[in-house]
Amino acid sequence: MCYGTGQCRYCDGTGLPKSALDRYRDILLSFWWISWFGIIASFLLVGVWEHWYISSQRRGASRFSLTLLIVTSLLWVLFYAVEEKARATVDGAKDKQVVVELLTIIGTVLAIFTLLGIFFFIYIAPRIQ
Repeated sequence: MCYGTGQCRYCDGTGLPKSALDRYRDILLSFWWISWFGIIASFLLVGVWEHWYISSQRRGASRFSLTLLIVTSLLWVLFYAVEEKARATVDGAKDKQVVVELLTIIGTVLAIFTLLGIFFFIYIAPRIQ
């Protein structure tokens, strides 16, 4: 059943059922995309706390911490804005799959950059004088 979307959720519009590997891949991909919200939230929590702590100590990493917070947040906002626009302009199952794979690669790079930011806030920024 298409449930009004015009695309079957069991075959992605191809007419052929998905293999078990494709179904598990879709589930893991969904979990990976959802985990980005946790990565973003933890980055903001650790980053804001660290910036507040560093600026109260009057250390040199305060400006860099604030810049890292702003740039990373803007990159995520830009990613989700582009993602919404890209998904709206896609036609066909193959095109949708390509867009999802490209967005996954870009989102993974952003997630790694965000995790490196968390590493900076926890281990490097407190040691900068």
